[in-house]
Amino acid sequence: MPGVSTAAYVIEAQSNHLNTHLNMDIAEFYNNREIFITGGTGYLGKSLIEKLLRDCEGIKTLYMLIRPKRGKTALERLNDFKNDSIFERVRRERPNVFDKVVPIFGDCQDIGLGISQEDLNRLKNVSILFHGAAFVKFDNDLRSSILMNTRGTYELVKIALTLKQLIAFVHVSTAYIYPEGNYIEEKIYKLPNDWRTAIKLAETFDVNSLDILRLKYTNFYPNPYSFTKNLSEQIVADHSDALPVTIIRPAVVSPSYLEPEPGYLDNLNGPMGVLAVVALGVCQMSYTNPDLKLALIPVDMVTCLTIASACQRGLEILNKPKNAPLELRIQTFAPVDLFPFTLLQSAKKMVEIIKRNPIQNSVWAPSIRMTTNMYLYFVWLFLVHIPMAIFYDALLIISKKKPMLLQANRKIFYAVRTLGKFSKKYFEFQNDGMWNVLKFTLEHDENRRFYVVDPKDLDFHHAFEALVNGLKKHIFKEPLEATAATRQRFKMFVLLDKSIKLLLFLIVVRCLWKWTY
Repeated sequence: MPGVSTAAYVIEAQSNHLNTHLNMDIAEFYNNREIFITGGTGYLGKSLIEKLLRDCEGIKTLYMLIRPKRGKTALERLNDFKNDSIFERVRRERPNVFDKVVPIFGDCQDIGLGISQEDLNRLKNVSILFHGAAFVKFDNDLRSSILMNTRGTYELVKIALTLKQLIAFVHVSTAYIYPEGNYIEEKIYKLPNDWRTAIKLAETFDVNSLDILRLKYTNFYPNPYSFTKNLSEQIVADHSDALPVTIIRPAVVSPSYLEPEPGYLDNLNGPMGVLAVVALGVCQMSYTNPDLKLALIPVDMVTCLTIASACQRGLEILNKPKNAPLELRIQTFAPVDLFPFTLLQSAKKMVEIIKRNPIQNSVWAPSIRMTTNMYLYFVWLFLVHIPMAIFYDALLIISKKKPMLLQANRKIFYAVRTLGKFSKKYFEFQNDGMWNVLKFTLEHDENRRFYVVDPKDLDFHHAFEALVNGLKKHIFKEPLEATAATRQRFKMFVLLDKSIKLLLFLIVVRCLWKWTY
C-alpha cells in the first residue's frame, strides 16, 4: 500500500477487522459456528434450539446433550424431541434442518457429564455454549438437585475450560436467586454454603439423610431449586476469569407471545400450574398472595434475548485486547413494572377468556379465591377440595377412566409447600442487562428476527389468550375452539356452583338467625 508504513497498514487492517465484527448481524455471527447446548429438551431449551435452527441457518453444528429418562433411551428421547409440536414450523420451512443437530449422550448428574471421550473430541471446535440443564421442579430432593444443578455445572465448566475456540458461555439461572432480598440486583449473592462442600455432601449422603438436613443446611431457601442454582452461580463466577461467562436470569417464563406460534408451553411449573388448576376448576382456593405481581416474560422473548446475549458476549471477546481481563456479566430478564396485573387480576383475565371459550377438561366452574391464611386454606382443602376430588374420581372410576383429581390435589398441596415465600412475596428486580441486550439487538438485527416485540408494546390481552390456547393445545390436548357439548357442560358447572354457594349462604344465614334469636 503506497505511502503507508507496514505497521500503520497492520493497524488499519486490524481496525477494519474489528469494525466488521462490531457491526456484525446476529444471524451472521452464528454462521459456521459449532454450538453446545445442555437442557435442550427443557422448555426454554426447545425454544432456543427451534429459534437457532429457524433463524440462524448458517450454524454449522448444534450439539445437544441428552440422557435416558423414564424408561426411554437417549436416542428414543431424541426422536421424540424432533417430533415435538414446537418444531412444526421449522420442519415445514427447513425440512432437513435436523441434520445439523448432533446428539451428545450423557447426563449432567454424572462425573464428566457422562460424555464419552469420542464425543468430547467432537466438541473441540465449539465456540458457543448454552447451559440450561437443571431440575426445575421445586419439590425435587436436595441430593439430586445438587448433583444435577450444582455439580453438573462444575463438570461442564471443566469441559468448557478445554474448549480453545469458546467465545461465549451463557449460564441460565433464575431471577429468584436470593429469596431473602426484596430487590434482586444483577450481582452474585454469596451464601455461607460453599459449593464444593455441597457437592461433597451430595456425593457422601443418601437422599433421605440430606432431606432431613435440608431445612437447616439451606437456611432460608424454601426449595432445593433456587438454593442449588445460587451455588451454580458461585461456580461460574469463580471461573469467570478464565471463561467468557454471562449469567442470564429469566423471571417467570410464560407461554410464547408470537414464535413459533402464540401460546406454546410444555410444563406447568410455578405460576403456570396455579393458573392451570384454576382454569380447570380443580383448585377452588389458592394459597397465594392475590396482590402479588407476576414477573411474566414470554418464552420467545427470553429465547431471543439469550441468543442476542451470546452474540454480544462473543463479539466482545473477538474484539477484546489480548491481555484484557475477562469480566462476569449478569443479565436479568424480567419485565418488572411493565406487567400491569396482580396474580388475582391475571386469574380474572384468564377466567373471562375461559367463559367465552371453555376448557373441555374442566371439572368445575373456575374459582379465583386466593388467601395467604394457611388455616383458611386448610379449611377449603379438607371441606371442599378433597371431597370434590373423591366425588369426581369416583365418577371417573364408574366411567372406567383413570382417577386423577385426588392425585392432582396432592401435587398442588406439595407445590404450595415448596413455593414458600415465592407465592406470597413480591420481588423487585434490577433489569439493566435486559435493556442493554435489547439495545444491542436493535443495533445488530437489521431484519428484526430476534426482536419479537418491544416490552413496552406487549399486548397482555393477547398474552392471556395465548396462555389459554397453549393450555388447550399443548397441555390438555384438546381443540382450541370449544364444542357445543363443552359449552353446555360448562354452563351446567356454573349453574351448580352458584346454586351450591346460594344454598351454603342460606344455611349460614339461617344458623346466624337461630343463634341470634
